[in-house]
Amino acid sequence: MTEQAITHSVLLAAPKLLGGFFEESVIFILENNADGSFGFVLNRSTKTQLSDLMPDAPEHLQAATVLLGGPVQIDHLFFLALQTDQRASAAIRVVQDLSAFNCLGANPNLQVLPVLGYAGWAPEQLEGEIQGDDWLVTNVDPITLLQVPLSERYAFVRAQLGFDPTLLGQSPGRPQ
Repeated sequence: MTEQAITHSVLLAAPKLLGGFFEESVIFILENNADGSFGFVLNRSTKTQLSDLMPDAPEHLQAATVLLGGPVQIDHLFFLALQTDQRASAAIRVVQDLSAFNCLGANPNLQVLPVLGYAGWAPEQLEGEIQGDDWLVTNVDPITLLQVPLSERYAFVRAQLGFDPTLLGQSPGRPQ
């Protein structure tokens, strides 16, 4: 049940996550199952273009800004493919081979995001962090989110919650 609730959702870092890598992070969870959770931070830029890391990248992707997807394997480049004309969770996937996108460059409904690293959790770790109020699971559409400027994504998701997360109190028995 939790797997279904978290997979393909957008997480918002709770305001209490201060000072660490995940402060004010927005994360798309691509997969959550018995082996753990796997996703990508969608609001951190490396301030690097793909051509800086991969000079032979397809021409239409060379100017793409590389995102910092998480603290795990930041030396590994991932590519997220988004089918922007669909409104389904399957519209985002990881692609291994960019050569297939050379011929798709003219497709206005296909967007490829280069991402360094990923965010990962051990089995049931993410569920525990959600129960501990470190993350807010949202119903924000990731395709819509990616149309928002990078620097505004955290505020956008926070506004979609419909409440101010700084007002969340601790439950009895769970001291801060």
